[in-house]
Amino acid sequence: MTTVLAVSNQKGGVGKTTTVVNVAAFAGLAGKRVLVIDNDPQANATSVFAAGQGTGTVYGSQEPVATSEEGVWICPATADLIDDERRLSKQDAGRFALRRRIDALRPSFDLIIIDCPPTLNYLPMNALLAADHLLLPVQTEYFALEGLTQLLAFLEDLRVDSGAQCDLLGVVLTMFDQRHPLSHQVAAEITKHLGQRVFTTPIPRDVALAAAPSHGQSIVRYDPLSPGALAYAVVTKEILRGLK
Repeated sequence: MTTVLAVSNQKGGVGKTTTVVNVAAFAGLAGKRVLVIDNDPQANATSVFAAGQGTGTVYGSQEPVATSEEGVWICPATADLIDDERRLSKQDAGRFALRRRIDALRPSFDLIIIDCPPTLNYLPMNALLAADHLLLPVQTEYFALEGLTQLLAFLEDLRVDSGAQCDLLGVVLTMFDQRHPLSHQVAAEITKHLGQRVFTTPIPRDVALAAAPSHGQSIVRYDPLSPGALAYAVVTKEILRGLK
């Protein structure tokens, strides 16, 4: 049974693509056939996994391409996603375009992870309507709860208006600073609201996590023993366990 996971947060700079790239890499190491769909015109996941590869977008005839990560393929993003969004917004069933495309890809993969742009527009709408679950990276800083509430309200509207079947798999706490009281306060507040849907292992601030994309690598290949790598390894285990 293929699982489709949308990774989204309309607030930028929260470690969304870092989470996509590294969860995909660790899931591939765990023996899963993983497809990353870069649904973000910024194409950050593409720059790590498939720089210079692919033409078009997942909304067209683009086929997945293999990456250097074990068990991981990607549908790269290009600037054409901006045009796709305009086109889809004018179509009656445009919000379901990604769902239709993913239905054709499901038989080839165990896990499909969709990287979304930091917005609440037609691209993340397509992702949430195509996904089985939402994975929500949240930075442990002051405005975190505000962004979290907005996205969950957006998802609830899609359930009511468009029949979305996506539910919240869990929240990944990112950029956690063990030494800073604010990180602990935000983590406690989010856990108070969402309980067991907050993954127990936060992702720490880690220079290696920040440096790995500039080398076109996941943290698995760049520095597998770094604090960030060890944290993502645990989080990926939690995610895969939650999907069973």
